[in-house]
Amino acid sequence: MKIFKKLMLFLLEKRNILNDEILHTTEINSILIRPLGWAIGDAVVHTAHIKQLKKRYPNAKIGVVVASANKVIYENSQLVDSYVYRNFLDYIRNYKKWDLVIDFENNFNSSSLLMDRIINPKYIVIFRKYHKKYYNLETIQNYNFHYPQEASDKLSHYLLNSGFNANNRLSIEYSVLNTEPEYDLKASQIWREKTFRILLSPYGSKRYIPVRELAELLNQSVTDNIEYIDIILSNTELAQEYYQNLQQYCPHLNIRLSPKQSLSEYISLVASADFVIAVDGGALHIACAFQKPLLSFFAKSMPNMGAWEPLLLPTTPHFRVLTKNDVGTNSNLTEDFEIDQAIIWFKNYLIENIN
Repeated sequence: MKIFKKLMLFLLEKRNILNDEILHTTEINSILIRPLGWAIGDAVVHTAHIKQLKKRYPNAKIGVVVASANKVIYENSQLVDSYVYRNFLDYIRNYKKWDLVIDFENNFNSSSLLMDRIINPKYIVIFRKYHKKYYNLETIQNYNFHYPQEASDKLSHYLLNSGFNANNRLSIEYSVLNTEPEYDLKASQIWREKTFRILLSPYGSKRYIPVRELAELLNQSVTDNIEYIDIILSNTELAQEYYQNLQQYCPHLNIRLSPKQSLSEYISLVASADFVIAVDGGALHIACAFQKPLLSFFAKSMPNMGAWEPLLLPTTPHFRVLTKNDVGTNSNLTEDFEIDQAIIWFKNYLIENIN
């Protein structure tokens, strides 16, 4: 591995740092985005970046580097013109097809360095990069623009905090997703008619709300007009056991488990909800794309709380629930939440919004 990385460094192109004005005075007809990562939440937030770029470069083709898991999000944004997969053949197919690569990854890695060397875009933009033994800002100069970000800076604001926003050329944008009519119909059939629809998404790939804590929140908040409230629990790999326990702890609430769904179907389910309760993760950011009233659950952990603050309009009702204790940098420690104020807020919200 050491020999391979040294060989990679030897083969890398060395570029010059350019003045920010190049981004505004040069004709840019194609932009390829390399996302921060492959998670659903990453992709949803990146749709806000794409909206900014579409407005700044209205005639440019926009492409995204994707994996099978996150491509659905970009497809549902209806903003992306082209997709590049992380494989050698796709790199070759895209040789010199891109004027600008915008790299949101937070580290240099062999796959991306190889991609840049083969694709050979006119310009490369990077943001924050962690220091690694072989790949770091001292050993790699294959980029033209570097806009360092603080670890706690919102991912959604990276372009705002860069040369793209010289003279305030950009505006704040919000994530966007669209649904498909056939999946909207399926989603509507899951809910009981003429009810206030609450969608529970208490678990993600790395984090979850302890079932007892969610039950306490629901039992103390959902106390009035229960017959007019429909509660659906998202169906994932963890769902069955969680659902059984939640039913046990909330015997007076009619909580149902959603059918197993594709990601596109799940997007329609979120869009059809009146309110979403979600842990820090992909479902939370999907809810933000539809500006759903939201109870979000985060570990009291920086820099994660800053970087992944829900991207919501100031007018969208939202209450962020944090853990009682600061858990340091381990944002996966989502337990022992401070829910007293959340109960009051949510109970009042239901009273005001259910007739």
